[in-house]
Amino acid sequence: MRFFRRHQYLLCFLAVLVFSCVMVLRQFMANQAAHVQLREDFILLHDQAAAPACAALYKTLIERLPSLNDRDLVDDLERTSMLVDPKAPDRDDLVWKYYESVKKELQNRSKARLHQAVERAEKR
Repeated sequence: MRFFRRHQYLLCFLAVLVFSCVMVLRQFMANQAAHVQLREDFILLHDQAAAPACAALYKTLIERLPSLNDRDLVDDLERTSMLVDPKAPDRDDLVWKYYESVKKELQNRSKARLHQAVERAEKR
């Protein structure tokens, strides 16, 4: 009992720290699941030909595109590539437009990463 009284502030700090870490991880996983759900809803609405709702989800996905991590972008690219023919552009199809947007975002990020790698290599 003396141990707990002597170290009560340290133990409280550690409890709050562990709780905060768990909550951050939980929120991260919830955000990732929400994006996957949004993408799948977009594809489902596209398949059901619900144009206004599909267009609204497309707009939301495009707005969130720069803030996505690379893993989510690759998942989106793989998922949409199964639905479109990458060699036959269809500029009116929202899924094809999203596919192209994701592909361009990944290319831009890889160019930026390549540029940073070259700069780091030159400094050495």
